[in-house]
Order: sequence, then C-alpha cells, then structure tokens
Amino acid sequence: MGRQLVDLTEAECWDLLGTRELARIAWTTHTGPQILPVNYVTHDGALWLRTTAHSSIAEQVDESQVAMEVDELDPSSHVGWSIVLRGRAEALYHEEDVPAEVKALRSWAAGVRPLWLQVKAEVLTGKRISSE
Repeated sequence: MGRQLVDLTEAECWDLLGTRELARIAWTTHTGPQILPVNYVTHDGALWLRTTAHSSIAEQVDESQVAMEVDELDPSSHVGWSIVLRGRAEALYHEEDVPAEVKALRSWAAGVRPLWLQVKAEVLTGKRISSE
C-alpha cells in the first residue's frame, strides 16, 4: 500500500494544533538559526508560550519573525502530520494583557515564567502522510 502526502486545510491545522502541547520555535540570531522546544496553547489564531524575561528567547524574538513546528509522526507505520506556523512574536509583560483562555498555561520548565509570547499566524501550512 502506498503512502500519500496531502496538504491540510487551515481548519485542520488549527484542530491538530489544539491536540498537542509541545512545539519547536525557530528564529534567526546574529550567530545563525536557533531552535528550542516549548510548550504552548492555541488561542484566536495564535500560539502562546511563557518564558522568563531575561531568557534568550525573550531577548531575541520580540517583534521578530519566527517559525513554530508541531508534529505527530509514527516511526513504525510512517504516517502522521506536521504543521508549520510562521509569524511575528510579540512579548506581553503584563498578565492583564493576556486572554483568560491562555492564562492556564504552565511552562514545563521549572521556575517563574512571567513573560508571555504570542505568535500570530501569518502563514500556516500542514501536511499529512497517510497509508492510503
């Protein structure tokens, strides 16, 4: 049986993003590309994450273009999906600026994470590889 690679619709992408908590965020630094795993939530056309105010991600991505990737792949069956969201990151320093639906997000990393990062989707693409 052959596998097919199909494009996901924007609605399918958002549905799948809502089923996961872990992404990778990528941005360009003065020394080259940087990628970090982060946990996130979705809300109103954006992915949200938390960090410390003095982390490298906070210092380098505010008002910058970033990419975030979320996927689910099964190495034994070779099926799954992958979604890439590209957009501009915005740092929010005041919790009153954060939507109530997002405030329940707790960072997987230990320590206080008072800074919120919102990445609004400018480009959202996804692919699914299936066994049919």
